[in-house]
Amino acid sequence: MSKNKGFSFVETIMTVTILFLIFGSLLPLANRMMMQLAHQKVALHVAITKHQAATAISKGNVSGEVRLDGIVYFWEWSRPLLCVRYVFLSTTRESCNNY
Repeated sequence: MSKNKGFSFVETIMTVTILFLIFGSLLPLANRMMMQLAHQKVALHVAITKHQAATAISKGNVSGEVRLDGIVYFWEWSRPLLCVRYVFLSTTRESCNNY
């Protein structure tokens, strides 16, 4: 008859240590990937805003705003500069291009 029942203290400590190592390395990686995705999504929204601004400029407008996913993108055109201002992560940012 075997007297070994359940897990020993050493096995439990080793298991917990391995789990901490795995999740301790995966969580920062996942967080960095999510931030990169958020930045790319905002860059796409800026491009969409510039496209919509170009359509509005052809109709005679020189400024406006576009709301995408809860973020308001303000655009303004002053020859030859088209600028888009927006707030991302509590920071006001601006993207300008010559046209």
